[in-house]
This record gives sequence, C-alpha cells and structure tokens, in this order.
Amino acid sequence: MIVITGGSGFIGHHLCNFLSEQGKQVRIFDIAPPPMGTKAEFVRVSVLDPLRLQKLFVGADAIVHLAALIDVQASVADPFSDFQVNAGGTLNVLEAARRANVPKVAFASSAAVYGNPEEIPVTEEHKTDPLSPYGASKLAAERFVLLYSRLYGMKNTVLRMFNVYGRGQNPLSPYSGVIKKFCEAISEGKQPIIYGDGEQTRDFVHVDDVANAFSLALESGGCDTPLNIGSGKETPILDLLEKMCSLSGKTSNPKFLSGLKGEIKRSCADISLAKRKIGYYPKVSLEGGLKEIVAGR
Repeated sequence: MIVITGGSGFIGHHLCNFLSEQGKQVRIFDIAPPPMGTKAEFVRVSVLDPLRLQKLFVGADAIVHLAALIDVQASVADPFSDFQVNAGGTLNVLEAARRANVPKVAFASSAAVYGNPEEIPVTEEHKTDPLSPYGASKLAAERFVLLYSRLYGMKNTVLRMFNVYGRGQNPLSPYSGVIKKFCEAISEGKQPIIYGDGEQTRDFVHVDDVANAFSLALESGGCDTPLNIGSGKETPILDLLEKMCSLSGKTSNPKFLSGLKGEIKRSCADISLAKRKIGYYPKVSLEGGLKEIVAGR
C-alpha cells in the first residue's frame, strides 16, 4: 500500500490515478476529500497529528509526502504557519513513518529553494537561497528527508518540482495557476493579467510527467541528493500567453501589473541527474499539454 499525504490536491489526484492504473493500492491522507473519480481510499487526517499518523502508517510500503501550504505570498504574510505545516509537518511524517517501519518516503520539494538562479539551467549543485518563507520551509523539510535516510536507513527521495500544470488545476495555484488563469481570461474575452514585464521565465512540467517521476522514485532505492523534476525547457510568461492565444485563435492583449514579492525572475531545470538516478524522461510537450487545457479536457 502507498500512502499519499495531500493526495486530494491537484498533483495528488493525478498521482493516485496513475499509481492505481499500475495496479497499486493507494490511500490518501488529507484534511479534505479528493475530487470525484479519484482511485484511492480516503482518510481524513492532518500532518500536524503525528500520533495518529504513526498508527495509520502501519502496513504501508511507502509514502509520498505532498501535503503542504504552497502559496508563496501567504508564506510572506504568515511565515510561522507556513513553517509549521511544511517543515514541521514533514518531520511529523518522517518520524511517524520511522516508528511505523515504513521504508521509504518520496518528498515533494520545490524549485523555490534555489531563489534567483545564477546559472540557467539550474543543477542540483546550485546554491540554495530561497526568496520566501515557503522556499525556506521546503529547504528545511528536504534536509530532514535526506537526514532520515542517513540516520535511520530509510530509502527516501527528494523531488524538486518546477512549475507543474495540467488538467483540473486550480487557477489559484501558485505553481502554474497562470496557465489556468490565462485560459479562463482568453475564453471569457477578458484581458489576461501578467505580473511584471512578462519576461520572467518558468519551466512548465506536465502533471503526468510529475506523477511518473514519483512512481519512479518509489521504485528506486532512494537517492542521497535532491532531484530536479521539470521539462528542461525555459519559457517566458509572455511567450506562454502567445502560445495559448494562438491555440485559441485569439489575439494576445495582456494587462501588466506590478511584479510580486518573492517571485523568481528566471527558472529552468537541468534534469540530467533525475534521468541518471531514476530514469525520469518527460514525455508531454508544452504545446501538447496546452492543447489539452485549451480544449477543456
């Protein structure tokens, strides 16, 4: 059995179905139920409840830890709550897993740990310099994940995800809600909003490729270094909008607003280490993924 904390969320929902289709038994631990059609058992529990986690983890073969607060701006406004859930919650999961004899945890970290990259594409050896409490809490959490491997013999893996997008994404998502927001604005004939000059870049990776990365991590014997999970391609936000408008047969006419605090200027993953360590190769092109979203599938 595989437990997915935060499995009711966007990535978790897709991962549950991906693993279920592989014939694996999946159980979701979350504070909210999953969307209809999710192929997994649901248990309502918080990562801030370590004693209950330990009881419920008994018998699990592995844990995918996705549960987190993911809003960068909210972390700036309330750093304590962000740290409590993202770092403290991760430590609760790790300790509960250790005491329940669960051998491996695959942890969802973020490219936010790098801050503004000095080199593009970003390798895992790049210095970590978060620009937000969110990035700092993810960095603290991943250090504990790898420490538990060294201290207690667990076979853990840290996946540093870049900008994940795909079907059913919440437009408020800080990961790649921009795609959903653009799609809604275009379909409603409204001006898409761009924060900053639109030259900021992101590495957009499809949720199906991310689900596959977690599956590969679970099959591996763990990894002693974090792994970048992205597409390996850098896309300016303005170019993203133009691609989506072209697919929709509409003209790009964005409204520009002031940039956001803590926002990274450029981002693109070097994914060569993930290829070598767990055999990760992204399969969904940005154009293919965008066509799927624009078509409403």
